[in-house]
Amino acid sequence: MRTKKRRYMEYRAVGSRCAIDLNCLNLSVSRKTVLDILNQNGFMEVDVDMISLARQCIGVSKYRRAARPSEAPNIVDCSSFVKWLYAQRGIWLPRRTIQQRQYGKTVDINELTAGDLIFLSGRLNYYDDDTTDGVGHVGIATSKNTVIHAVNSRVNIIEVPLDVFVDKSKYRGTKRYIPKDADLLTLETPPQREIEVADDIKWVIFQYLKNKQSGKDNIV
Repeated sequence: MRTKKRRYMEYRAVGSRCAIDLNCLNLSVSRKTVLDILNQNGFMEVDVDMISLARQCIGVSKYRRAARPSEAPNIVDCSSFVKWLYAQRGIWLPRRTIQQRQYGKTVDINELTAGDLIFLSGRLNYYDDDTTDGVGHVGIATSKNTVIHAVNSRVNIIEVPLDVFVDKSKYRGTKRYIPKDADLLTLETPPQREIEVADDIKWVIFQYLKNKQSGKDNIV
C-alpha cells in the first residue's frame, strides 16, 4: 500500500530569504547531503527564532495604524508585525489580516503552538462576503498559553495570556503556516540567483544530483 505524501506549503521567498521543508523533498539522499548541496550552490542556512524576535520588539517597536510593511520592525501595526516576523523566517504573508487568514492550515485554538496566528475582529474589520466574519486584528502565539501582538500607540507591542487576548465573541480563527512535523530551513540565497518559491530550491537540488550522476559540473 502506497504511503500518501504530505503536500507541502508553497513557501514564497521574501527578498533573499526563502523557507523550505526538507521533509517534503522526497529525496533518496541524506539530510547532510542536501545541506552540502545547498552550501556548494551558495545557499546559507539562517537560524531564525520568530518568538525571540517578537519579544525583542517589546518596548522598542512603535505602533501606528496602517504602518507600511517597509517600516517594520521599527513601526508596525498588528498585521505588518506578523508579516515581518514571518519574512525573517523566509515565509511571505500578505499585508492584511483577512488575506493572512486565507493562508496556512486551520487549527483548533486548543491545539495552539508557538508561531500560530490568532485572528480576531477589531475596530476596523475586513471581510469577504460575510459581515459577521470580519477580521481586524491578529497576534502570534508564543506558547500554547501566550500571545504577542501590536495593540495601539499607547502600549505598542505586548505579550499577554491567551485568555486575555481572546474574546470568544471576537475570535475569528487560528492558522498554522509551519507544520509541526516540518524540517524547515530558512535559506539566504546567493546574489546570482532569483528564488521565487521553495520549489525553485528543490529543483536546484534535483539538478545537482542529476549532473552528479552524469559526471557533469555539479554547480547549477
